[in-house]
Amino acid sequence: MFRGENIICLAAAAWQGMWARAQQFMTIFARSGNRILYVDPPFTLISPLKNPALRSAPKDLRQCGGENIDLYSPPVILPFGNMYRTINRINQKIIAGSLKRLCRELAFKPTICWTYLPNTVDLRLPAGVTLVYDCADEHTAFPGLINKATVLQMEMELFARADVSLASARELCERKKELAPAITLVPNGADVEHFKKAMQPGLPAPPELKTLARPVVGYVGAVSAWFDQEMLATAARAHPDWSFVLVGPMDTDVLLLNSLPNVHLLGRSAYSDLPAYLKCFDIAVIPFKINDLTTGVNPVKLYEYLAAGRPVVSSDLPEVRTFRPHVAIAGTPAEFVRKLEEELAADSPIKRAERLEIAGWHSWEARAESAVAAVRRNRKRKI
Repeated sequence: MFRGENIICLAAAAWQGMWARAQQFMTIFARSGNRILYVDPPFTLISPLKNPALRSAPKDLRQCGGENIDLYSPPVILPFGNMYRTINRINQKIIAGSLKRLCRELAFKPTICWTYLPNTVDLRLPAGVTLVYDCADEHTAFPGLINKATVLQMEMELFARADVSLASARELCERKKELAPAITLVPNGADVEHFKKAMQPGLPAPPELKTLARPVVGYVGAVSAWFDQEMLATAARAHPDWSFVLVGPMDTDVLLLNSLPNVHLLGRSAYSDLPAYLKCFDIAVIPFKINDLTTGVNPVKLYEYLAAGRPVVSSDLPEVRTFRPHVAIAGTPAEFVRKLEEELAADSPIKRAERLEIAGWHSWEARAESAVAAVRRNRKRKI
């Protein structure tokens, strides 16, 4: 692991949002003696219209409660930056100016810029900074206010500019090799020590789960456009005596799920509380639609479910297939129901221990070591 670096992380998700790759890596780097400036994705002028929760923006600069990490919310920027390159250049100039002032105030001289966003290709960096593009999603496939050609062009240029290119999924890595021949595969992982708390007998259950009918079929993560509501609804209708629990933010219409009395949408929960929810799950699920976005996804929740010892039923995602037979895969809603029934019936303490062992091979610490090794290799080439 490297030490003594000053890392600016241009994240795709806010620090206080769903914890995943960026937060995990930066936390590990900070513990290893590096200084982190974690930059939340900026709000645009129309962000509060799409999500009313964004009307009360966080303070510009704040501590995250951990050593060596400062959190920064950049200035509000113009909308449509992922549609029109000219607007993006204006936005990145605004962000660059604010970061320059902040770094001066903090006496923070960046040595690494670790970005997750193609549009940051237009962000001017100080000379000598190592640029790492950690590609964790197929950005051209996201719904919303984007122009696919514009995003693709920015990503192509970012790969060409980056000193180090990483990818979180095999499918994603294969797609991007033409743009970045030296790209390194660094899959996602789990905070194994955190999630294996779900196997502790004394961990108290969240109050809202104590009275639910068993078995409990659980999901942790965002309920977004890529979530296959029909697949889950089919299972909920087939087993009205079961409870289906979804823990995470919702940014799409959930009328279908809300119409089912045995489906419980609990909203976002603190990362620290997730093991308690997982302990109450008899089985965990990843019901994603299959499209260009999800086939390039390496779901963090897969590793977290395994670290909690839960049986897992997933849609047929390429990154999940390699975990068979320890994870069941369903191609249709009917098969999803059948796999749930089979996995619930076959679960045992031995299988739970096996899942935890498998998760141990995929810790975030091991992933961070792989990412750092890639940075070191490419820095030597640059010199």
